[in-house]
Amino acid sequence: MQYKRASALSLEPCMSAKRSNKRPQNIPNRPPVQSARPPIDLVELLFATTNTHKIEEFQSLCEPGLVNVIGAGTWQKDTGVKLPEVIEDAPDFIGNALLKAASAVRISGLSAVADDSGLVVSALGGKPGVHSARYAGEPRDDERNIDQVLQELEGSVDRSAHFLCALVVCGPAAEGAGCGHTEDGLAWRAFIGKVDGQILSERQGSGGFGYDSVFFSNELKQSFGQASAEDKNSISHRGRAVQRLRLYLEARARRRPATPLFIRPVGYSALVTAMCNTIERNLRFANKAVEASLAIRPQLGSKERAAISTLHWYALRNLSRLQLALQCLEGQPPQDASDPRQLKPEDASLLVCLLLADVDPMGTPLSHNLPGERSALAGLLERSPSLKGTIPLKLKMAGKGLRAARAHLSRQSDAHQLAAASGAHMDLIDGLSVQWGHQGAQLALGYLNHQGPPTLRINTTRATTAEVSEEVWRYGVFSLAPPDMPNTLVCLNSARLTTSQLFHDGCFEIQDAGSQALIHLAAPQPGQRVADWCAGAGGKTLAIAEAVGDSGQVIALDVHSGRLSECSRRLRRAGLHAEVRTHYEDPSKDSRLGDFDLVFVDAPCSSTGALRRTPELRWHIDQDWLGRFHEQQVAIALRAAQRVKPGGRMVYATCSIMRSENEDVVTRLLEQLEGWSVSWQRRVGPADLQWLKTQPLSKIGPDGFFAAELKRPNQEPS
Repeated sequence: MQYKRASALSLEPCMSAKRSNKRPQNIPNRPPVQSARPPIDLVELLFATTNTHKIEEFQSLCEPGLVNVIGAGTWQKDTGVKLPEVIEDAPDFIGNALLKAASAVRISGLSAVADDSGLVVSALGGKPGVHSARYAGEPRDDERNIDQVLQELEGSVDRSAHFLCALVVCGPAAEGAGCGHTEDGLAWRAFIGKVDGQILSERQGSGGFGYDSVFFSNELKQSFGQASAEDKNSISHRGRAVQRLRLYLEARARRRPATPLFIRPVGYSALVTAMCNTIERNLRFANKAVEASLAIRPQLGSKERAAISTLHWYALRNLSRLQLALQCLEGQPPQDASDPRQLKPEDASLLVCLLLADVDPMGTPLSHNLPGERSALAGLLERSPSLKGTIPLKLKMAGKGLRAARAHLSRQSDAHQLAAASGAHMDLIDGLSVQWGHQGAQLALGYLNHQGPPTLRINTTRATTAEVSEEVWRYGVFSLAPPDMPNTLVCLNSARLTTSQLFHDGCFEIQDAGSQALIHLAAPQPGQRVADWCAGAGGKTLAIAEAVGDSGQVIALDVHSGRLSECSRRLRRAGLHAEVRTHYEDPSKDSRLGDFDLVFVDAPCSSTGALRRTPELRWHIDQDWLGRFHEQQVAIALRAAQRVKPGGRMVYATCSIMRSENEDVVTRLLEQLEGWSVSWQRRVGPADLQWLKTQPLSKIGPDGFFAAELKRPNQEPS
């Protein structure tokens, strides 16, 4: 049998869902229904296992027509080649799975997937871990392994544990932005599934295998040994890893054909104006700068507007390197990292020339050292020869400046190269390097250097996820629902969804998946009384109000009345109820507020986790910016804590990836809040270094967030 990549398939539109009676039925000026979903490329994966159960489970969890899974046994039967045994001696699950997957790729030439899984016990420092199968030594024996774990945990108060599965895809199917590479250049990505629980003091139940009889599932409220196979598989750590892999494969498979960035002389002029506006605003509010430029040019079509926005975002992301190219042309390359804040408005046209010379007509960065490369600037000049006498930089000079900048950077330190590649201030790079090491800083800034996806939160009181997915497809937007977030849609492309009828009917809000995850973690319950402290424009207020329902009460607090007016408007559109209060004084001293079951503190922060949304912010994140929030965050949280009722909870959250604004603040709070305890702390998305090490795909991933739950004692210490 010949193994090759299958041709593209075409999927039919999804079934429509019945519309809610809670909003208007007449939907005027709707875009026509698209004829078909984006083409899907069938992915062929060699599963480096002979376990038929794993292969069947994997295939069943993937959408038909998405993946063709070939087991190692089938591969051997069809080709006569047996996959070699791999010594699994890596220190972690991802490493072992990568060893197996990479070996399969080298033998077969196909993309391959492999897994490794086991039990992780907190009090044992992560053991048994990768040694789960033979923790008590050879020969492998489940009962002896259980006895060994129970013996080592004897007398331990902390019995928290989790099952973890790492799935690794290696080969062509893993290629693309953000992928990792083996020493011999094979691309790879990892996908993690986890099930949390506790280790029991004795066996309960006779079902399952391995450690199932002593693993109490927090979700099933029984041991895996007592659970039915169906219940256990419904929250399987392997199943969750497969679901995350499936999301990635769907996003990868349903890529739209690349189209040229259409731009005319008027578009070039709009781009120069947008760049000039951005510099005049001291590199702040860049989105408003490009909007202002487009607003005065009504003759621009939708494709050209999209191209200008895309190129403007690319310029912001690469402004340090474009500035360096300009300095090299002037014969003044800096000794330290470039600082785009020193740019002048008159530099805008030169920067746009360098920008268009740095990408091909499809918007792909050029290497500037390969024969036959053609830039977007060359294409523009060919279509509009009249521009040759008006642009300030000739094509050859632009290429010369960009090559000189690359040569200059090659002689700089790793930190300076990272500053140019990411556009980040050296103080941010130094701070991340101290926190996570240089490799961790590279992973974080590499992820945050890609544009984030439009993400929707579904208002389940007015619509279903399937209904919104169908509606946004009318606008040419394909969306996917992430695992464990059934009321979320990640969009693979963008459009003006705020003009859709469902948006005007309050059926969805645009909100990053990481921001939504914070509300899932906080878990406000129906009937509870909740305060959204520092509510701002109310993105999280809406989610909280939906969760507590009509029987609960939500009060949104902020010192900025303008932001709260937007919160009120969004609440009305969504048909949700919350009391909105502007507080210029300390609200903790207002006895009329009363006490709350939950106080959610979305504290002001450096916004380092949201750099994908505001790429211009990265040049302002210096030592002064990074150091200005810690004391303010502690003070706000201490005031908020005074409004938590005995036995209640406070969730402290930021969109920062810096430890000084997260764990260090929680430590300070515990020092001053006598008797309080931390129930959990979580880092989300690029705020989590271990998650970054899985080489996630930024275009479907969340922004970076942190959250911690602090619980007030039922009785104050005497």
